[in-house]
Amino acid sequence: MNGILVILEAVGDDLAAISRELLGKGRQLADALGGSLAALAIGPTTAVAARAAHFGADQIFTVEAPALSQYTTDGYVAAAMAAVKTFNPALIMAGTSFQMRDFGAALATDLNAGLAVDVTDLKVVDGAIQATRPSHGGNVINTYRFAAGKPVVTLVRKQSFPEAAAQPDRSTLVTALSVAELNLRITVEEVKPKAGAVNLTDAAIIVTGGRGLGNKDNYYRLIPPLAEALGGAYGASRAIVDDGWVPYEHQVGQTGKTVSPKLYIAAGVSGAIQHLAGMRTSRTIVAINKDPEAPIFRIATLGVVGDVNEILPLLTEEIKARLNR
Repeated sequence: MNGILVILEAVGDDLAAISRELLGKGRQLADALGGSLAALAIGPTTAVAARAAHFGADQIFTVEAPALSQYTTDGYVAAAMAAVKTFNPALIMAGTSFQMRDFGAALATDLNAGLAVDVTDLKVVDGAIQATRPSHGGNVINTYRFAAGKPVVTLVRKQSFPEAAAQPDRSTLVTALSVAELNLRITVEEVKPKAGAVNLTDAAIIVTGGRGLGNKDNYYRLIPPLAEALGGAYGASRAIVDDGWVPYEHQVGQTGKTVSPKLYIAAGVSGAIQHLAGMRTSRTIVAINKDPEAPIFRIATLGVVGDVNEILPLLTEEIKARLNR
């Protein structure tokens, strides 16, 4: 087995942040296995493949076909199987988006391979792949070790690893692969995003408000301005979504969005287990709550005991003042 294969994702013509993270981690794992790092770009691939070369891939495979212009399970699995047969990887890495969850499960089935989803860490231990993932709201940490000799498919949470450093002058071999005539069992109709929808899962900074803010007016007076000052997105606890303060698209938690930003600010959020399940893997957690016994403080990197309605305006103004210096 040759090493690591990263399934690339794109945002427009650029490489998605999760792909840059996977290429960075993939480089470490490939070195530990004594193998190489390859990447696979599916569909319209020219710009994405060129970018992947700048982030450490030793080899890049591309699969282009009209039927691959939009995601389908059959099409993407067929493209990945072509790369797997050519490269014979020990580990296949992708992100944990909705599409990649569907793709990863189907690919693992076709390969008769091991599968780990929502992975937050990967290691090579005694020549075998070891994956770590949280469960039960983050209260249980599961460690999986896969026997060598068969490929392993892992789907990784965003923000789990640092992004690979860019090497703009680096180039690598790009190999175009072909697939047999695709017999797709489904068709895709493009649906435009709902007006006002937010993509919390991609945000590096999230400011979330809870019932401790007191009312809807306080939420909109305090939370979006702080998020905007930080260049981030704003979220909400289930309690205030259920009360009609904020649309569901902003809900963070077990029944909302699962997020792992670099910075998560929880303002007036008590920290019910359902909420913690959706954000506890955030890299840095700042909690602001007037109740010193609030559960959110148990997982916070930094805790501030006080009234969010007094603290947030001061914090927002201080951030704006520092940015304008």
